[in-house]
Amino acid sequence: MSFFANNLNALPGLEHAFGSASNFHKPTNLFCCAQKHGANVIQVGDADESGAIAGDAIFTRTTRPIGIVTADCLPILVGSKKDKFVAAIHGGWQGLAAGIIENSFLAFIRENISLEHLQVAIGPAIHSCCYEVGKELVDTIEQAHGHLWRGRQAPWSRVRTESEFGVTLRRAPVSHNEAWVDLTLYGLYLLEDLGVGRMQVEVAGICTYCSGDEWGSYRRRKHQSESKAFQYSWIRLREC
Repeated sequence: MSFFANNLNALPGLEHAFGSASNFHKPTNLFCCAQKHGANVIQVGDADESGAIAGDAIFTRTTRPIGIVTADCLPILVGSKKDKFVAAIHGGWQGLAAGIIENSFLAFIRENISLEHLQVAIGPAIHSCCYEVGKELVDTIEQAHGHLWRGRQAPWSRVRTESEFGVTLRRAPVSHNEAWVDLTLYGLYLLEDLGVGRMQVEVAGICTYCSGDEWGSYRRRKHQSESKAFQYSWIRLREC
């Protein structure tokens, strides 16, 4: 199972995919960092060893494919209409709260990459219909970024949302029903605050928990004793 974002497909000289690991072919020489749910950003060259550098965001100006691994967290891929550059960001709630998106885009700015020409795609991730959390997590994201949604919908709710896919039997079971988090909306608020307009962003709209067993979900695996599964999300510049 794979998802391809239309806005990235429209960029000449670029290839990408959000795909489940079970039936997905990774590109040769794919670079992945050692993900830590943190806020470290890596610029990658052709010779860097995959898996040896700790980080949760990668960017490159080379033609080497770069990617991230997720199983509920946000996979974010970035390309440009102007600059020779691609990026991949792993956005779990801890990384979002710690500043992984801000750090990534500040790194892009330091490389003189124009934010107004960026195209961003957010791939399959767990949605608020299935992402139940406790008060401590909500307090953490409110303290980090609550000012971004004052007076409008927060990226969490005390009321569980309906599944977008009409498959309520697949939804995560309720535990304590304290709060339900919308990671995608959280990511959109962070991008907006950096000046990335909503028209620059495409969202997959696929919940990794309840939209189908083809998508790997850490939470579903814990609830249903499934075998380990995850997604590779990768992007690269084509060689001329």
